[in-house]
Amino acid sequence: MLEPLKRTRLYEEIVKQILDLLKEGKLKPGDKLPPERKLAEDLHVSRTAIREALRSLEMMGYIESNVGGGTYIKSISLENVMNPFSAMLSQDEKLLRDLIEVRLLLETEIAFLTAKRITPEKTEMIQASLEQMEQEIAAGESCINGENAFHDALAVASENSAMSIILDMCSELLIRTRLATLNIPGQPQKSLDDHRAIFEAIRQGDSKGAAKAMRDHLNKALKNLDHHPST
Repeated sequence: MLEPLKRTRLYEEIVKQILDLLKEGKLKPGDKLPPERKLAEDLHVSRTAIREALRSLEMMGYIESNVGGGTYIKSISLENVMNPFSAMLSQDEKLLRDLIEVRLLLETEIAFLTAKRITPEKTEMIQASLEQMEQEIAAGESCINGENAFHDALAVASENSAMSIILDMCSELLIRTRLATLNIPGQPQKSLDDHRAIFEAIRQGDSKGAAKAMRDHLNKALKNLDHHPST
């Protein structure tokens, strides 16, 4: 199944071969990989290269190792592939700005849909997140937990599962964009005011008003990121 390798950066080639086998269906979730010694013999490489390749695959979420029990192919999901990717990309300041632009497209539509589909139960859920923001600010905190809860509540209330999944995939990066502005002195209270404006439009069923309030909020985040880049 595997082919001997004769190129530099061998561990990357090992990773590629295993990923190719996954794509072709020759390796499936639950399959156990051969021991390091056998892989090294089959590929004509050192066990060090095998370990580096397996470490990379584990970080990417494709395999898991059980002490004394071998290495297995994991069930692949968007989450276990995206999370380590997110952690790496979160160090890129340009990416933070780009992601806020993506949020402008996605979360503006979520606010629009939420206002169209608002119910008393959803109103209470969103209101609770605003109260959480207020409590965090009163305690001298950044209100990041309340803000995350607010945007999560809107995603659920929009009743669009695809949008919710996309937001969940990017959760680590989205939190980084929020922290980038909430760490600015005085910004948590301004952010709370923005979220109250979004909520008020949603509560009234004003889809266009909710979308505009969300757009205004995220445009402010873009400006704040330009003037106060995160460290």
